[in-house]
Amino acid sequence: MPPEASNFNWHFTTFGNSAGIPLLWLHGFLGSACDWRSLVEEHFTEYCNILVDLPGHGKTHLPKELEYAKLLKQLKLQLSLAGYHTFIPIGYSMGGRIALHLQQQFHESIPALIGLSTAPGLKTAQERQQRQNSDTELMNKLDRVGFTTFLKEWYELPLFQSLYQNDKQIFWLMTTRSDNDPEQLKRSLQCLGNGALPSLWEKLPYMELPVLLISGALDQKYCEFNHEMTAQLPYAQHEILAAGDHAFHLEKPLETAHLIKQFLRRTF
Repeated sequence: MPPEASNFNWHFTTFGNSAGIPLLWLHGFLGSACDWRSLVEEHFTEYCNILVDLPGHGKTHLPKELEYAKLLKQLKLQLSLAGYHTFIPIGYSMGGRIALHLQQQFHESIPALIGLSTAPGLKTAQERQQRQNSDTELMNKLDRVGFTTFLKEWYELPLFQSLYQNDKQIFWLMTTRSDNDPEQLKRSLQCLGNGALPSLWEKLPYMELPVLLISGALDQKYCEFNHEMTAQLPYAQHEILAAGDHAFHLEKPLETAHLIKQFLRRTF
């Protein structure tokens, strides 16, 4: 392991009831732990909320050439040292993929899993290589146009069509995302991007734990992914939020919280 990799640590904060069920909140690409703050403060005070900055985001600095399996092992170690021997990952997009990989590596510590706009990766090596190439082009574009323009064009994508119509929400996103380091984001995609991580589609039938998948009705791609995942997972349910897109949890926090809490109360 490179010398700087030995100093790697995940940055996380906790909020809520320290004696409550631990919920591990994993944000998406370009985000940070603060993405969840208002949601947990408003709706999850009875739980022990662990708000994480993903590697390459927020205050979690990602060294070069550090394999994703070692990243996950370090997160598990830090959580265990903090007294969280079991926890329920709640992951959005990239964070949802990481949640699925955490479950594969540490299934004994994860009694349930919740994925928001989540998929288990790209199925073929060719698809993953194409995504790596497109991610490289994406990061080259960031260098070319600058971070502010890049963020503006990112949230103009069809994936965020309804979110982009909310001026207040977009201003908040542009402000908070600007705190990220573009070089760190590049490393994050190289290590944890959809093209970098192996597919878990073939693992789904063996994931014998309760799983909640939520997608936005306007996000047809992920609705289809989640429908297919639900058919393969032994104990999964799929909920679709009306008039929500890929980032529905930012647009509809009350509805999102209701579905998550309903699942948790029914499961535990």
